[in-house]
Amino acid sequence: MDMLVLSNSSATTRILVIGGTGIIGQHLVAASLNAAHPTAVLVRPATVAADAAKASLGDIDDGQGSVAAMKQADVPEEVLSQLKIVAAIQEAGNIKRFMPSEYGCDVEVAEHMLEPARSILGAKVRVREALTAAGVPRTIVCSYWCQGFLLPRAGNPEADGFFVHEKDMSRVAIKAVQDPRTLNRILHPPRAVRLWEEKTSRALEELLRRIQDSPMPLSFQLAMVHATMAVGGGGVCEQTVNASAGVEATELYPDVHFATVQDHLNALGRCRVDPIVPTTPSP
Repeated sequence: MDMLVLSNSSATTRILVIGGTGIIGQHLVAASLNAAHPTAVLVRPATVAADAAKASLGDIDDGQGSVAAMKQADVPEEVLSQLKIVAAIQEAGNIKRFMPSEYGCDVEVAEHMLEPARSILGAKVRVREALTAAGVPRTIVCSYWCQGFLLPRAGNPEADGFFVHEKDMSRVAIKAVQDPRTLNRILHPPRAVRLWEEKTSRALEELLRRIQDSPMPLSFQLAMVHATMAVGGGGVCEQTVNASAGVEATELYPDVHFATVQDHLNALGRCRVDPIVPTTPSP
């Protein structure tokens, strides 16, 4: 595994982002660098470009390569396959905290989740169990919907929905890496960012039918919409924070301004494209 050093920092906690070029990973890398952490990114060689982070070229299927990358970090932020990473963390023996690839709903309270989402997200439960069994120090970030990526159009007007911008979620995740209040806890999104959906003409029965009839990955995405937006009274966004296992982001970090859904929609409105009016050639 080749190492490309692109910047240095005086901060004490070294962070490794596994999959740092993806939708979530790129924001984690930016937040880590902005917080002045020495930052490394484990990526496949084809994805490397000039950046302010240290790039570790490799693949998570390469066990020794993963271990080598782990030994150069204190906190790995993981956004790809995970059970192999848990094994690499155990072998490396120097990781202070692991933040697995969650950044979605709290899968352990998803009582109303339909297939295929239930089976797919069951893998996250197995990762949590493996981390507990291995005694790996960890913080799990549950941020639900990424408002910069998706705002759903179908929903129960009495069901809470959480939308957190990827940049805000990443800033909070990086703040949590050295925070003893988040150690072995689940970090929940700010309830100030909830949205009460308006009624739409799309019936719940139609959504259920589309889940059953649609191919992957659309069926998975629709099942997640159902679990987080269409189910009232018991859906994954209806759960209260369990004080013994979780903490709430705005209570820990009142200095962080979280973009609201209205902020996001206002920004979209400002980005409208004006029509192009053809010019008349000069005579």
